[in-house]
Parts: sequence; structure tokens; C-alpha cells
Amino acid sequence: MKKKLIIIILATFSHIILAQVGINTQTPHTSSLLDLNSDTKGLLLPRISTAAANNLSNTASEGLVVFDKDKKAFIGWDGTKWQNLGYEEINTVPSATNVTISGNYTIGSVLTGNYTFSDAESNPDNASALIWKRADDALGTNIAAIVSATAQNYITGAADLNKFIQFCVTPGSLAGASPGLQKCSAWGGPVGANQAPVATGVTISGNAIQGQTLTGSYTYNDAEGNTQGTSTFRWTRSDNASGANETTISGANGITYTVGSGDVGKYIKFYVTPIATSGTITGAETGSAFKGPVVNLITGTIFSQGFETGDVVNYTTSGFFPGGLNFTSGTTAASGDVPASSPLFSTGSRGYGYSNPTTGTVTNTYVEFNTVDASSYTNNITFSFDVAAFSIGSSANGMESSDLVSLEISTDGGATYATKLTLLGGNSSTGSNVRWAFSGTGTATNSYSSANLNVTSPNTSNPSGITVTGSQAITKLSVTGIPNSSQLRIRIGLRNNVSSELWVIDNVQLTAL
Repeated sequence: MKKKLIIIILATFSHIILAQVGINTQTPHTSSLLDLNSDTKGLLLPRISTAAANNLSNTASEGLVVFDKDKKAFIGWDGTKWQNLGYEEINTVPSATNVTISGNYTIGSVLTGNYTFSDAESNPDNASALIWKRADDALGTNIAAIVSATAQNYITGAADLNKFIQFCVTPGSLAGASPGLQKCSAWGGPVGANQAPVATGVTISGNAIQGQTLTGSYTYNDAEGNTQGTSTFRWTRSDNASGANETTISGANGITYTVGSGDVGKYIKFYVTPIATSGTITGAETGSAFKGPVVNLITGTIFSQGFETGDVVNYTTSGFFPGGLNFTSGTTAASGDVPASSPLFSTGSRGYGYSNPTTGTVTNTYVEFNTVDASSYTNNITFSFDVAAFSIGSSANGMESSDLVSLEISTDGGATYATKLTLLGGNSSTGSNVRWAFSGTGTATNSYSSANLNVTSPNTSNPSGITVTGSQAITKLSVTGIPNSSQLRIRIGLRNNVSSELWVIDNVQLTAL
């Protein structure tokens, strides 16, 4: 009985497999193998991820259909790749707005087309088409595309003179729907001739003093942005600030000019002719105001300091021992000092002294003179002073090589100093405990242009470049050829290591020769 039942079931299913199948219909369509009929329900195919579909590609049979739940689309395998089965994503074309032109409407100027690119699907702006057009007027009469003008920037040429210019963009993208509608700027113009460069703010800096250097300055401008070429300069002199008898100074064609003797009493003016590298090359010459009158450099004493009552050139002291010693009228070295009974001043009745208040430690102080403006003096200034060395209350002490007097010069108001001459208390030849009074006749001179050099007193061996006169101890130090700076500042350094040692300076002079 069981065997008969199995045979009957198999026979029945074999008939079903070979026949058409209808669901909710008794009469499936003759063209279908499976006919589904429903007004309220549908066919639910396998729903897989994009990753699963990619993995299935290795074994998929041609005609296999699934639903990609990541892409939200039915896909079918065509034997080579998955195809989207009738689902099309809605994609809008990009748009261009705010189309404008920036730049100057003159020949040789760079015009720039500007626009705002928009795409609903955020597709990139990588296929937009740009074009420039010209016309006879702002209405677009005789409009024509400019050949080869397909970039965002356009340099106007001779053909654009008196024309109007327009920039157009057709927005496009390599992704999604493209292109969009062409949009154009308003007409700009008319295009004028290229403008010449101009020089503004022409001025002269420096002092109108013989021997001083004047510097011309100006601001270069070009409407088309053409860069500056080799602009030309000239300097003139006249009899007054109104330009009477103005003449060009021969050879004065640089940005700077050194005032000469022929300019004394005259007024100086600086001119510049701006030159561009392209476009209209040469601009109009423009001049500064007159500067003057030029004054002659003078000679004479710039300042002196004898440390006497009533001296008006101030000084300050700095260092370990800021007070120093101020010797008054009639003061001489005591009988126990060395040199004994010698004046502690060179001229007048006072000198400035420095004695280290400690023992065994080398300390120093500076006598620093106020900044002076020497620009109206000749460019050949000498600074000099007298110096002496004493042993106080003992005949066993005096100056050694570690004790010194230095002359230091600044041309920037004391921001930096350069040491130009150093007097050492002694050396291997002269020995230690050297002392001398102001009555010595030795002098030591160095040039400002030279590096610092050392001398000793009494001197037996002179370094190259130092001028030493007299066979006795050096009592006068000087530096020549100092420039006539408007910020000239000088200081004297005094250093020793024993309280019984005393440096004394006097008769300080700053003189233009």
C-alpha cells in the first residue's frame, strides 16, 4: 500500500513541474511558467547587500535577479556584471549663478570671470565650458565670441578697444546629469587704452647738509597691474624753495644723492619717471618737494667735559661702582701715593676718578656721555681725553694688564658699541704696578675705521697701526675719523682690581676738524 502511495505522489508532482503554475488564478497566461495574481501583494525576491552581490558574482548564473538593499534597486546578472533593472536615479543638471567680471577695462588688463556653481547632487565643477564675447555696446550689438578665450581669465587686446566684454559659463560635471544652461554676465566696458604707470608719494629723507646722503622714495602704481621695470631718477638744485633757476645735477641719477659743496645754500629736489615692463611703458615724471637750504658742514668743538663746575655736557656712570670719585680744586696725590704730590686733574681743577672698592676682583665702570647730533659737522671727528694712573696710600700697588681704560663709540645712540682703543695698565715688558701722572707726554691714537688695538704705558712695543709719540707714559688717548652721526654716543670704560688703584680721566674733547 505504501509503495503505491509513493508512486502516485511522484507522478502527481512530475505533472506539476512540467505544467504551468498559477497563484490566485486558475488560468495562468499561456506565455508564463509562473503567473502571480494579486491586487494587494507582490513577489518578494531575495534581498542582499551590495557586498553580498559582489561575492555572488563569482557563482551567479546569467539571469539571476536579486534586490540590492544598499542601492535600493533590483539588479540582474548578465553573465558579466550586475545590471540595474529599470531603476533610474533622478539627477538634475548643475546651474551657474552670480556670473560677473572683475578687473579693469583697459588694454592689457586681466579680466576674471566669476560665477557660483551649484549641483543638487553635489557633483563637482569639472566640465564647465567658459567663453568670452565682445560687442559694440552694452546691448550686445554685433556680439561675437572671442576666439580661444575659453579660460576663466582673459587679457584684453587691441581688438577690444572701445568694445564691451561679456563672460559666459555653461555649468558642467563629469558626474550625473550635465550640462546645465549657459549663463552670462552683464556687459562691461567700454575697454579703454592702457594707462601709464604713476609714481605717488615722492619724498626725500635725510639731512640737507653737505656730505650727507639724501634718499628718494615713492610708491609705484599701475592700473592694469603691470609690474615696475627700471624706473629712472634725477636730482635737481635750485636757488629757493619755489624752484628758481632749477637745474639738473649732472650724474645724480640714482635713488640716493650725496650732498656736495656746490649744493650749499641751494634746495634739492628728487624726480622719478615710473617705467612698466608691459602695457604703456613710460609714466609721467613726478617730483618731491624741495629740501633745503643745504648747510655747510662746520668744524669746531662739538662738546667738551673737564668735570669742572658749569660744564654743560652731561654724562652718566654705570657698572659695579657707579659713583666714581670727583676731585676738587687743589687736590693732589698725598705724599704716600705714587706718583706723590701730583695733581689729580689735567686741566682746570677737577678730574674724574675710579677706584675699585673691592679687593682681588676685577670690576669696571663706564663714564657714558650723552648722545649728540654731529650731522652738521664735518665727517672727520676726533674724540680725545687725558688719563693718569695712581697708587693710593701705597707704593706697592699700581696697574697691571688686567687693569684697563677703553674708548668705545656708538653711532646708533648707544644700542651697540665698538671698542676702538684700549690702554692696558701693564704687560710683560713694563711689568706690574705701573703708575704715572698727567705730566707724561706719551699719546696713543687709532683710526675709527680700524679694529680695536691695545697699547701699554709706559710703552716699549707698539702694535701695528697705533701711533704713539713721546717716550714717557701715555697720558692722552684719541680716536680719529669718527663719522658725523646724528646718534653719536661715546663712553670710557675704567677697570681695576684693587681699591688702592686709581684711574683718573680729564679734558674730554669731541672735535670736528
